[in-house]
Amino acid sequence: MRSKLCYLVLVMMLAGCVTYGRDFGTSPVRNIQTNVTTQKEIFGFFGEPMRKGLENGNETWTYSYHYYEFGQLRDSKELYIVFNRDNTVRSYSFTAK
Repeated sequence: MRSKLCYLVLVMMLAGCVTYGRDFGTSPVRNIQTNVTTQKEIFGFFGEPMRKGLENGNETWTYSYHYYEFGQLRDSKELYIVFNRDNTVRSYSFTAK
């Protein structure tokens, strides 16, 4: 019985904080210019994206970070970028909590 209680306490302590994604700096977001900023520059600003995909034939990159503390969202950032075929930024959206 005592080992079950110790196990439960350990699980509760570990479940206190959860991070999903990789934190990234937000100051370079204001430097992004559509049809000017390149994929290489985005990579230099933010590193490897968390997800890559396609939208209407255009490559997309997603950077995402979510931090939960005791089940509540404490910090959240998401940057979604769509690239033109010439590897410049077609459009982007950034949200943060």
